[in-house]
Amino acid sequence: MSIPRFRWVIFVRSLVAAEEHVPTQVFRLLGRFLTQQNQEALFLEERGNPLTVAALRRRGAAALRELARAWPDLRYHTVERRFGADLVEWLGRTLATADIALVELGVDEELTRWVGQLTRPHLQTILVDLVPDDPLLDQLRSRIDPATFTAVICHPANVPAYRGRTSARRIVTVEGPPQRLATAIAEGTLAAVLQAAQAVTAEPTVTNGQRSDDAQLSNGGRG
Repeated sequence: MSIPRFRWVIFVRSLVAAEEHVPTQVFRLLGRFLTQQNQEALFLEERGNPLTVAALRRRGAAALRELARAWPDLRYHTVERRFGADLVEWLGRTLATADIALVELGVDEELTRWVGQLTRPHLQTILVDLVPDDPLLDQLRSRIDPATFTAVICHPANVPAYRGRTSARRIVTVEGPPQRLATAIAEGTLAAVLQAAQAVTAEPTVTNGQRSDDAQLSNGGRG
């Protein structure tokens, strides 16, 4: 698959906790797939998050060594949790040169909300929701506005939580083993980005011939 080179910033709950959190392996495989496709991907996770802390308590430094040894091609940083204006300023800097931002449902709620709010023609945003049957995530889904994101990529069981709150064309369903999920997330994201670009091209100009960066895009996906 030949695709343009994009800069991806991917906010995950944990890239360390492979045994504690099933999507961790999916995101690792996504990072490897993107690297193989000549994409630039940076993974960010909150420092001291519960999943990584649990992994370190269970396996000690071996959890970090496993990530570094088995996945040397992944660019990964931990970041401090931020709030309010400090968070918005930091996100603005972090995403200033990004083309695509993915955020895993379960990452800090305020950060997730602001990633969606920062959707622009030059920055496409994707909410990734892979875990069904989690009461805490059920509550979070109801508070996050999916319509602010370019697309939502989710497990089929989670579709009802988004139906009617965003265009059905923006909901991309994925399921299967980790490798298949990783590829499907990449392909679903790129399809949404392409659809967004087409929508901008077709969008009529506004007063004085300027197109508004704040216009909500209509994007596609496989639903």
